[in-house]
Amino acid sequence: MGYNISEVSGGSTGGVSDWFFEATLNGTSVTTVSGDFDEVPLFGGGGPSESDQGYDFVITSGDAYGDIVFDAVTGEFTFVIDRDAVFDSGSDQVITILVTGTDTQGVDEDTITITLLICVARGTLIETEHGPVPVEMLTEGALVRTRDGPSQPVRWIGSRRIPGAELRGDPSLRPIRISAGALGPNRPSRDLLVSPQHRILVEDWRAELMFGETEVLVPAKALLNDTTVRIDHDAPQVEYFHVLFDSHQIMMTEGLPTESFHPGDYALREIDRGARDELLRLFPELATGHGVGDTARKALRPWEGALLRGCVSCDVTEDLRLAS
Repeated sequence: MGYNISEVSGGSTGGVSDWFFEATLNGTSVTTVSGDFDEVPLFGGGGPSESDQGYDFVITSGDAYGDIVFDAVTGEFTFVIDRDAVFDSGSDQVITILVTGTDTQGVDEDTITITLLICVARGTLIETEHGPVPVEMLTEGALVRTRDGPSQPVRWIGSRRIPGAELRGDPSLRPIRISAGALGPNRPSRDLLVSPQHRILVEDWRAELMFGETEVLVPAKALLNDTTVRIDHDAPQVEYFHVLFDSHQIMMTEGLPTESFHPGDYALREIDRGARDELLRLFPELATGHGVGDTARKALRPWEGALLRGCVSCDVTEDLRLAS
């Protein structure tokens, strides 16, 4: 046989007999993966052309996550992603497809591998002794810069991945997206996703007037303004990370001062059972309510934070000044 079928769209990597596509399902715009196969002579004698007896495409694994549509004459194909099925699975998925080109000279078979990525919260940068580090790369003992003193070693880090089905069933779990610069220049430096209860350090003259403190911790959901701080309805799923120190700390997250994990009763209920069991094995005193300590600043309840902000629809940069 003097030819190979080859993917010619430019959207794949690999070659000869194995072709790879990758798609990240952030937002709602990515719904398909497409390509095109042609017949390519092995030993010269012209450019790409179509196999004279056409093409066939068969999903050999991962058919639960979409369907394939193809043109048997031109070799063009589209994998239509079942986004709900991927998100409900709670993890990235890999689809393999066997493509066959048939010619009077014989038959050539290639493999297409499509990787669908759904994690949206990884990559959040935490300021450490060695510069910014993605939160998922932090390890126990890593020294994280804190607002109130020397860098602190991480005692424990956990995470909870919430799949799409759970987000749709309980919208209160949806992340809050804080746009870059929403709370001051480079604060945060990039869009930041946090859980609704995750607390941000802010400074406001009304805080001292009403609560006797110039700096307070405010739940992210109390800062909602539907523009620069909003519920992310497009997040296909989310993974919340929990970084624990010996005491409650303020750390820099994408340039924004936010709290470390404070394992009170409410917070413990919010992490998955496996992470909670691990945490309680490491720190059994938490099961009895001891060993938690006070929060690094006065922590406001959502309605108190809304009082500081003045109204839920105004721009937070007009009413709140980020603690610097």
